[in-house]
Amino acid sequence: MVLKKPDEPLNLLNVNLTLMKKITQFIKEAIKELGKVTWPSKNTVLRLTLGVLVVSVIFAAFVGLVDVGITKGLEGLLSWANQGSYSTDTSIPQSIDISPDDIQVETSPVE
Repeated sequence: MVLKKPDEPLNLLNVNLTLMKKITQFIKEAIKELGKVTWPSKNTVLRLTLGVLVVSVIFAAFVGLVDVGITKGLEGLLSWANQGSYSTDTSIPQSIDISPDDIQVETSPVE
């Protein structure tokens, strides 16, 4: 594909004006279309908004109750599973002390 040189130089002012005309045309058409929209009445908007809020509160309460139930259930299950598993013997060390001299590494020569 061979690109041809235009006969006249590109006029950036004309390009910008054309772009502005297209943008202006789009905005005018959008406003015209918005005038055709059948908007809901104030009463309908308030009623639907209230419905959304009520459903949101009910759902939030449900999720909160489920969360509390699962948390309490897991806490009970873990406490039941851990009953008697803790030793009161103090002779068992609570931490393990390791020094670098305790570590032994065996190496074999490369053949």
